[in-house]
Amino acid sequence: MIKVCCVCLFESGDLEMEPVVAMLLRFEENARWLSSHYEELKKRFKDEWIGVLNETVVDHDRELGRLVKRLRKKYSEAYNEIAVEYVTAKEIELIL
Repeated sequence: MIKVCCVCLFESGDLEMEPVVAMLLRFEENARWLSSHYEELKKRFKDEWIGVLNETVVDHDRELGRLVKRLRKKYSEAYNEIAVEYVTAKEIELIL
């Protein structure tokens, strides 16, 4: 679905496709790393929001708003590449 959006942006002339795709790929790599390391992250960052950039946890906080504010300030150039997720040992039930 994300790649479809990229194509639409590129075809409309709003953005060049290569930088957008590169940014999305880096985001996806960070999200994939977060997912594959979730079990060990649960032990270290229980009930916290974490930000992952370049396959490294760069910041964490119990409050999402504070975390986002710091990430935007410190990583403004790479902000769109940061994967953010709430880490908890509790099972979360999603209703879709």
